[in-house]
Amino acid sequence: MPDEPQTPRAPGPVSPAAASDGPPLTRRQRREEAQVTQVLVLPPTSSRRPLAVGSTMALSALVALTGYAHPLLVGLAVGLAGLVMAWGWPVLLGLPSRFGTTVVLVIGTLACTAASALAADEPFLRWVPAALAVSLIAAFLHQLLRRDGRPRLTESVAASGAGLAIIASGVAYIPLPQTRGGSQTLAVAMAALAFAALADLGVPTARLRAWALPLAMVVGGVAGLAVALQAGRPSPATGALIGVLVAGTSHAVRRILAVLPSMVSSRSQLVSGATSVLLCGVVVYTLGRLLVA
Repeated sequence: MPDEPQTPRAPGPVSPAAASDGPPLTRRQRREEAQVTQVLVLPPTSSRRPLAVGSTMALSALVALTGYAHPLLVGLAVGLAGLVMAWGWPVLLGLPSRFGTTVVLVIGTLACTAASALAADEPFLRWVPAALAVSLIAAFLHQLLRRDGRPRLTESVAASGAGLAIIASGVAYIPLPQTRGGSQTLAVAMAALAFAALADLGVPTARLRAWALPLAMVVGGVAGLAVALQAGRPSPATGALIGVLVAGTSHAVRRILAVLPSMVSSRSQLVSGATSVLLCGVVVYTLGRLLVA
């Protein structure tokens, strides 16, 4: 009688001895197997972070006051914000190589701030692209020197580049006091940033939260208009426009970062406030040079 065809069995679990016969694991695979799975508690989607709002208002006041004193003092204020961002940016985004990323952002802060502060004549920002290029080279060297298997390499490079771009945008505040009406323009923008940040606290329910961005833009526009009228420069229309744009930009940044799991920590909220102020630098500088006579 012919043998009956046998049904193939499903492969069972591979024993450690059998698994050892395969190719050796890479450093990245060993690291991933050794990692303990962490359970992250997601924060609520609200942007109501009192420390983020407070840091936004404090930094805005510091930049506005230094704008009436000296450009080098504005550079110190912006540099302080950049160092705060370097200190907490890797924690905020949960990057794998935090110390190296912090070093890269510190280099970028010092290089871009010095490039902007030491330019005594037009064009004031001529050395900032070179400083940013050096900082990006440092970011790539950091990835080459990593010894942890380079997990999440693309994410780390993108996060470092984004942090450097935000810092480079912030250094555009530094030469504004040397331009016509620059100190007043800086005061208009900082007042709009500070008062618009209060809109983050005025949306306690999900129904009102959808109107937080328009509310912040209206408050920023009114604050910019009021300071422009008081200071006499820029024109009321320009002051309102600057207020609306910087208020919307800063609120959008805090709103995006508010949903990250790490925003439960004080360090991440301080970084959120610093980021929302620094990112508006290029907006204020461009409008100040184009619209302020």
